[in-house]
Amino acid sequence: MRSWQLFAGYLILYVFMDWASYIHPVLPLAITPWNPPPGLSLAFLLLYGVRQWPALFIAALLAEIFVRDIPAPLPYLAASSLLLTVCYTGAAALLLGPLRFDTKFSSLRDLSLLLAVALGGTLLASLAYVSTYAAAGLVPTQQFMTNILRFWVGDVIGIMVAAPLILSLAAHQTGIRSISAREIMAQAASLALALWVIFGLAFTDEFKFFYLLFLPLIWIAMRHGVRGATLAILGTQLGLIVAFQTGEHKATAVIELQLLMLALAITGLYLGMAVTSRRLLEERLQAQQAELDRALRFAAAGEMTSAVAHELNQPLSALTSYLRSCQLLLTQPETQHALLADTMEKTVGEARRAGQVVHRLRNFYRWGIVQLQQISVLPFLQEGIIPLLNRAERHNISLRISCPQTLPDIRADRVQLETVLHNLVFNSIDAIDGARSARGEIVIEAAEFTADDICICVSDSGPGVSQEMQPHIFEAFATGKIDGTGLGLAISRSMIEANHGKIWLDNSYAAGARFCFSVPLNTQTGNT
Repeated sequence: MRSWQLFAGYLILYVFMDWASYIHPVLPLAITPWNPPPGLSLAFLLLYGVRQWPALFIAALLAEIFVRDIPAPLPYLAASSLLLTVCYTGAAALLLGPLRFDTKFSSLRDLSLLLAVALGGTLLASLAYVSTYAAAGLVPTQQFMTNILRFWVGDVIGIMVAAPLILSLAAHQTGIRSISAREIMAQAASLALALWVIFGLAFTDEFKFFYLLFLPLIWIAMRHGVRGATLAILGTQLGLIVAFQTGEHKATAVIELQLLMLALAITGLYLGMAVTSRRLLEERLQAQQAELDRALRFAAAGEMTSAVAHELNQPLSALTSYLRSCQLLLTQPETQHALLADTMEKTVGEARRAGQVVHRLRNFYRWGIVQLQQISVLPFLQEGIIPLLNRAERHNISLRISCPQTLPDIRADRVQLETVLHNLVFNSIDAIDGARSARGEIVIEAAEFTADDICICVSDSGPGVSQEMQPHIFEAFATGKIDGTGLGLAISRSMIEANHGKIWLDNSYAAGARFCFSVPLNTQTGNT
C-alpha cells in the first residue's frame, strides 16, 4: 500500500472510530466510556513505525475539532492533540525499543508488555489532556480527578480492545483451528443472549448479570485463541454501545461499566493468548518432532551404510584372498585343477554371502524384517566358521567348537546370526593378534540356557575388555581398536534383539573376553 493511501486510511478510520464511540460524553471535554482511537494509533505505530507520528497528531486534531467540538481555542486543541501524540508515540517507541515487543503478538509476554505500557501511557496521556483543558478553564477543580479517571480507563479499554485485534489480524497467526460455521453462529448467539439478559430484561438491575458475558467469551477464547477473543471483545463493546445508546442508564454507572469492561477485556485476552501460545508451542513441537524424525531417518540410513560397509568387509576380504589364490593356481592349471575348482566355489559362496548380507541388512534397517527359520545349532556353527578358519590360521589361532549334538534346534534369521557370530570371532582374532600372543585360542560353545533358549558364547585368550570400555561396549561407535568403527557389537545387539534374544559380556570370565548371546528354541515350523 502506498504511504499516502495508508495515511488517508488511518485518518478516516481514526475519525470514524472516534465518532462511533462518542456516547455518554463527559462534557465539556467529551470524555467517553471507551475510546478505541488510541488502540488504532498504537497498533498503527507498532506496525508501520514511530515515524508515522504526524498522522496521529493530525487525526487527533481533526477529531477534537469535528467530533468532540470542545469549546476551546485552537491552540489548546493543538496542544492537547500534540500531547496525546507524544504519549502514544513514546509508548510505541518503548515497546519497539528497550522492551523488544513482538508485533506478531503471539505470547503472554507480548500481551503483558502491551497492558503495562497501555496503563502507564494512558495515565500520562490523561494527565496531560485534562491538565491542558484545566489550564483553559474548562475543568472545575472538583472534577479534575474524575475526568482523569474516566479518560484513563476509557483509553485503556480502547487500547486493549483495538490494538490486540489489529495486531493479531495483521500477523496472520497460525495456531488458528478451523471451526464450523454452526459453532461460530452459536457463539455469536450466546454473546447476544448474554447482552440481552443484562440490558434487555426489565427486572434486572444495571450490570447485575454482567458476569454472564464471561461465559461466551471463555468459550470463544478456548476455541479460537487470542484472535477469537479480540473479536468477541469487540462484539461485546459494540453491543454495549448499542445498549447504552438505546437504553436509559444512570451517569454514575459509567465508571462501573468501564471497570467491568476493562476486566472482561483483560480476562478474555489473557485466556485467548494462553490458548494461542499453547497451540503455537504444539505446532513448534510437531515441527521439531518432524525434523527429528527426518534426522533419525538420515541417521538410520547412515547407520545402515556403515553397517553394510562393516559387514561386507569380511566377505570382500575373503573374496580377495580366494581370487589371489586362484591367480596363483592358474599358473599350474593341470596339476592344481581340483584345488582351483574348490577355491572358485568358495569365491562364489563368499560373493553370494555378501549379497545376502546387503539384502538382509537393507530389510532389517528399513523395515525391521527378520526371516526366522529352524536352525540346527552344531551344523550352523560348523558351517559358520569355515570362512574364518584361514584368517585364524594366519594369526596362529586355534578355533574350536564345543556343542552337544543333542542340542535342540533354534529359531532365528540365519544370515543375521552368522553376521553376529562372525563379528564376535573377528573381534577375538583382532584382540589376540593385538596382544602379540605366540598362540591364541578361540572357543565357540553352545549349551541350553533356559527352558526356552540356548546360549552361544565366544571366548578368547586375548587381553579382555577394559573396565572403562565395558559399560559402553555395545554402544555405536564405541571401540577399543585403533582402526575400529565401533559398529560391530552395536549391530550384533540390534540383530540379536530383533531375533528375540539377548547379548552380553561375561564379566566373570578372567582368561580373556567372553561374549554370549541367547537365541529362542524352535517351537514351530515354517519360515517367517
